[in-house]
Amino acid sequence: MATIVPGFGAIITPVFNPQTLGVDSVVIENGGSEYDPDQPPTLIIQNCGTPIRDANLHPVIRNGKIVAVEVIDPGLGYDPLRVSLSPNVPEGEDLPDEAAAKVILKDDGSVDYIQVTKNGDRHFYDVTAEVLGGGGSGADIRAISKTVTGLSILNSGRGYETPPFLSITGGGGIGASGAADIDTKGILSNNISISNPGQFYLEEPYILFVGGGGLGAKGKASVSQGSLVNIEVTDPGSGYTSPPSIVFTRKVKLKRVARNRQSYNLKYYNLTGITTNIGRADTSIYVSNTDPYPGSGVLLLEKELIRYTGKDSNRFTGCTRGLNFRYDQRVVLDTIQNDPDTGLSTYNFFIGDRVIRTQESSSSKIAIVYDWNPSTRELFVIFQIDELAFIDGGSPGEKSPVSFDAGISDSSNTFELPHIIVDLEDSIIYQLTEPPTVLLNKAFQDTAELDGAGDGYPDLINTGTSFENQINLDGGIPSTLYGIEETVGGQNTTLFLPGDQIKDSSVPSKTATITDASLLDEGIDHKAIIEIKMNISNPDFYNSVPFIVGETVTGVESLIEATVVSWDPDTFTLVVEDTVPYDTGDPDIGYIYEFSQNSSIIDIRIMEPGQGYTLPPEITIDDSISTATAVSYITSDQVTAIEIGVCGYGYTEEPVVTFTNAPGDTTGSGAVGQAILGGELITGQNGASWRIGTINYLTVVRNDEF
Repeated sequence: MATIVPGFGAIITPVFNPQTLGVDSVVIENGGSEYDPDQPPTLIIQNCGTPIRDANLHPVIRNGKIVAVEVIDPGLGYDPLRVSLSPNVPEGEDLPDEAAAKVILKDDGSVDYIQVTKNGDRHFYDVTAEVLGGGGSGADIRAISKTVTGLSILNSGRGYETPPFLSITGGGGIGASGAADIDTKGILSNNISISNPGQFYLEEPYILFVGGGGLGAKGKASVSQGSLVNIEVTDPGSGYTSPPSIVFTRKVKLKRVARNRQSYNLKYYNLTGITTNIGRADTSIYVSNTDPYPGSGVLLLEKELIRYTGKDSNRFTGCTRGLNFRYDQRVVLDTIQNDPDTGLSTYNFFIGDRVIRTQESSSSKIAIVYDWNPSTRELFVIFQIDELAFIDGGSPGEKSPVSFDAGISDSSNTFELPHIIVDLEDSIIYQLTEPPTVLLNKAFQDTAELDGAGDGYPDLINTGTSFENQINLDGGIPSTLYGIEETVGGQNTTLFLPGDQIKDSSVPSKTATITDASLLDEGIDHKAIIEIKMNISNPDFYNSVPFIVGETVTGVESLIEATVVSWDPDTFTLVVEDTVPYDTGDPDIGYIYEFSQNSSIIDIRIMEPGQGYTLPPEITIDDSISTATAVSYITSDQVTAIEIGVCGYGYTEEPVVTFTNAPGDTTGSGAVGQAILGGELITGQNGASWRIGTINYLTVVRNDEF
């Protein structure tokens, strides 16, 4: 379809717009060799009829090969060889999902076969199929469509021993029966005898004539006062050799449902990628799209289950982290014992072993190993309660794995009370005396821990008792997790902290330092890794300068920053991490979290050049989060070029482009432009500048259940 000079070996195929039949893009099947960028070949579209306007195509050459073709002017009115599929959908019905096909020719130019490239779906009605263009004629094809919604008896057979029968059902009634008759011509006569009119019919039953060797007969029943009074033959059919059986049934409208026909038993998951790093304590998760997800539910992010209570367009909110975690704390150890060859830590921890602190104290619970990952140096522990802990019994009726031990008789004397009594107006302490008595305007001391208002439970005092210097636990605070309670409100003295040292299970033991430690209600950290493939279809979209690993890159329109992980110069693929959202300063917009993949204007196509312009018309474009700008240029009195200034950000559909006469121009009119959406430019500190083609989020969230 294309003639290319000079050079050799290149094979390119234009892709046409189905509405304008102009060139949308060009597929490079073979880039050829020995092409000279200073003397580019001329690209001419052939075998596509005579267009209204020829396309202007410019090849992009690198290392002697054609790597892309820039569509300067798409042209108009080509007539390529193609398959037209037109579903015959009644008015008011939904349009089906589009199907597509292409023609495969024999050497002599005749049609060899039609290859379906896209099956479509929900084609419940006939589809008209035609082979158009290509300079040929005479091909006749038929589309096979629809889905099975019922069964039709094409031939009822003959010679059955069971005689014909008549069954009348539907319409809400019961008991009707009758018989049909045929004439000598093999058609159904209008002589339908009703042997039993039945009763209680609320509406006319639907009549089917089955068997008898013929087909096509139709009938209509009439009901009066709940009984059948007449059966009218509306179509006698033909070919009947014996009286057909008659089935009376209710009218049924089949509901046609389109679904995946190959995987009925699969479970479907919604997938979306995280756009920024997720910290272990974050309660909001920013993603590329939340549209398919319900308003609340459970997510699986890598190995962590997360419950969320709300969402907006790109964020899950109200997140409860680590629903599936069965350990009490996750800590990370130092790298001192890492094997230089494998990178694995040589610390040894065995599941079920006790973790020994180098400095034990009365505030230290016993820590048991839940799991150990030598590659990430993550140690997961479960805490157990010291047998000597002085524990209060918690709230009445509370179920606890910890048994309350009131101590032995000599643990304290009569003057050593476990609680301090303070004055508090309108408060009452009930004494379990015989008979019961009360202390008016008295309360147990509840210290305001950490500037709070107390935890709602009396403070336990073990000073001067045999429990002195042991752990003071409060067993009844509802907000605490995993059975671990605080000694001071909000501060758990049993958790490991960065800087703590522990001994492993080696002989002799090695001492490890904790470098990172989570809190009780935290998840784990997740990195947002983003793969960006650049758009090289137009040489104006890039400057060929490579990105450097570790440098900071910035989206020109979104102003989002990220750090380069890798750059592949062969596939033009950039991988980044540690994205930094951009604060717009606008309270209605807030932060921008995503690079622009297809929400910026990368070109404005001139659909109509207009006429009579004495000055370049001014261009205005619909507003968005960041509004695009452009200027026009004229040749003679027509608009012949448009230059994009600001590409804009946040367009969800092609915006309206308006041409307004410049001051002093009263004669120009008729210019029409169409905005083309695409990705923004990404620039590097080293001077690289490339336009985004596609974005793939490598850290993915999916819906789950718990």
